[in-house]
Amino acid sequence: MTTTVKDLPKDLLIADGLKGELLKEHNLKPTEATEKNLLPTAEDVQQEKTHQNILTGIAGFKSDSLKPTSTCEKVVLPGEDDIKTEKTIQGVLQGVEGFESEKLKNVKTREPASPSSVIQAEMARDSSLSAVSDFDRAKLKKAETAEKNSLPSTEAIAQEMEHIKFKDGIESYDKNKLSHTETMEKNILPTKEVIAMEKSQ
Repeated sequence: MTTTVKDLPKDLLIADGLKGELLKEHNLKPTEATEKNLLPTAEDVQQEKTHQNILTGIAGFKSDSLKPTSTCEKVVLPGEDDIKTEKTIQGVLQGVEGFESEKLKNVKTREPASPSSVIQAEMARDSSLSAVSDFDRAKLKKAETAEKNSLPSTEAIAQEMEHIKFKDGIESYDKNKLSHTETMEKNILPTKEVIAMEKSQ
């Protein structure tokens, strides 16, 4: 059963305004389509080829062509001085660990003075002080003291003073007091007789 346009409901039909817009002519501007698919550059192609060659070389590499090599260990051993020092330290540590305390000598610690010894020392000190204070100085013999420090004589002191004054006069002399003098050279020339005698010889 076919349905005509008249029989269709109005809400399914195209409106007159929209229909007119679709049917009327539009003045559109011509446009050119641009392709967005960018091709790789020559540098990209070259890099890809180089990468592909490296992968091919790694995949096709034959390990049979490698030469056998021996591994050399670079462990640095300690020198003679280091070994001697280490042995000395080990010997000291072993000596300390294995030391026998029974070999130590018995040493007595000095105890502080007892009250009785303190009293005895005080009594001896008091007796010494009383003996000194009760000493009779009249029993001492008279002795004359001879001075060994000989002082310089009056003449030596006067000479020293003159020398000091002389030095002070030289050091404190005012050079501005000197008068200007001119030096005359007295170079005597030989006479004719002396020259003739010199030539004759």
